[in-house]
Amino acid sequence: MTIRIAAALLAILSVSACSGPDANLTETGKAKPQLSAEFPATAARGEVVTATLQISNPGPADIGTLVVSFARVGDPSLPPPIVEPRRSRQASGIEAIRPEPTGESPPDATYTFPGIAEGGSTTLEFDLRIPNETGTLGNSIQVYDGAEIDRARGVRIETEVR
Repeated sequence: MTIRIAAALLAILSVSACSGPDANLTETGKAKPQLSAEFPATAARGEVVTATLQISNPGPADIGTLVVSFARVGDPSLPPPIVEPRRSRQASGIEAIRPEPTGESPPDATYTFPGIAEGGSTTLEFDLRIPNETGTLGNSIQVYDGAEIDRARGVRIETEVR
């Protein structure tokens, strides 16, 4: 009987080890935020378009400070991104943000917002000025809990500039 129990436990451990850790959870067991982005598939040079981010917190635990950061997509030799970190928000290509962030670091294109309670969600809008380049342009956007950086999720926005 003891051998059967040991064999059953060993089988359970083997199956769970093969499936690996859950990519939706941090090492502390907190879920990463859910994230989606709406952004136009095409845009004109110099046009101001809105990127709408929907962010929800599946928990457990609140997100104390929500951080949103823009970065280049892939290799720096690719065409310029829509948002390029610069000295000021507008110089980086961000015309307006709704709601207004509680903190910002334009040289890093990083913005902070109030947290999200467990089970809650928020919508953020970024009005972005499309660069005077043609072709496919895009950015990577990361959202994360300011107190637990591995509690992060990313999305890519992309548009064809005509």
